[in-house]
Amino acid sequence: NGSFTLSGNAPTVGTGVWSIIGNANGVVIADVNSATSGVSGLTAGNSVTLRWTISNGTCDPSTSDVVLKSDAKPTVSNAGADQTQCDNGSFTLAGNAPTVGTGVWSIVGNANGAVIADVNSATSGVSGLTAGSSVTLSWTISNGVCTSSTDDVVLQSDAKPTDANAGADQSQCDNGSFTLSGNAPTVGTGVWTIVGTANSAVITTPSSNVSGVTGLTAGSSVTLRWTISNGVCSSSSDD
Repeated sequence: NGSFTLSGNAPTVGTGVWSIIGNANGVVIADVNSATSGVSGLTAGNSVTLRWTISNGTCDPSTSDVVLKSDAKPTVSNAGADQTQCDNGSFTLAGNAPTVGTGVWSIVGNANGAVIADVNSATSGVSGLTAGSSVTLSWTISNGVCTSSTDDVVLQSDAKPTDANAGADQSQCDNGSFTLSGNAPTVGTGVWTIVGTANSAVITTPSSNVSGVTGLTAGSSVTLRWTISNGVCSSSSDD
């Protein structure tokens, strides 16, 4: 905003006049003799120094300076896309470099071990994020008295899933109903799938490690796969 209202003192003795010291940067003083004149036209990102001079006859004049500044709006912040890795707590940030203002990274909420190498670098490294957790970072670009611009990015380190164990092979006589005995995952989620021909077998609850299986045709077999997955990590499976 390049418009201001001055607040010089009204002289009780003498007369006052405003003058521009140095570069005007587009400034126009509406009434140079008014202590409370309006000023307009100051270019954003610049400042101007105005001098209020009160004179009377042959006496030495009295002067006082005031600086008017119009801060430019900061660059709109962009913290970059969210990032997810498997069992790796080190990341490289991808914030935008400000053309106006300065940027700083901050941690929002729980750090979960994350440490920002250089809080003022848009592309700082981050290390120490605990596997199985995430951290939210805020990239804030500020300039003078203008409202800051902020944007958040979420970094996530997925923990490796529990190693899958589908249990021992099972054989029965003329009975197509079974109870599976896969291991319950401590990390990730599991699902049963049929590998190859089902031979009429139906998995009752595919997400249960101890699901029932029904309908297997007598004289045939079926292979079931127990797969445990977590986030972007490679899945673990066993048949």
